[in-house]
Amino acid sequence: MTAGGILIGTWGGFPNRVKTLLVGLAVFGVIGVGMGAIRNFAVYLVLMGVYGIALTMVQTAVTTLLQEKSEARMQGRVFGFLSTMYSGCLPIGMAVFGPLADVMPMRILMIGTGGVLLLLSGVLRFDKSIYVKEQAK
Repeated sequence: MTAGGILIGTWGGFPNRVKTLLVGLAVFGVIGVGMGAIRNFAVYLVLMGVYGIALTMVQTAVTTLLQEKSEARMQGRVFGFLSTMYSGCLPIGMAVFGPLADVMPMRILMIGTGGVLLLLSGVLRFDKSIYVKEQAK
């Protein structure tokens, strides 16, 4: 994640913040599939490093987009709600994926969730209400 912070700090991401977000999500998906498919632990650790960089790209893009799109007087509420969502989603994810991991291999879960993220980033890329509108700026 530190490497991702340095990368985003020096590069700044794409001029289109949504593109930075979608590239980060796509990398999440590819790395998730890769981590599920790989059997070599050293390669897995390298993929985890790249995953940390993608995480920083996504978090930076989300934060920047929220700052740009939210009124200044509402930003505290918006970021408070975002923090609440993050805190709430963790136990929900554990409640869903914990039992799933007991009945199916983790590799399948990682490949499946990575594929869903990859699909989501592709769908959002072609959603004109999200991508094209932001690109026009």
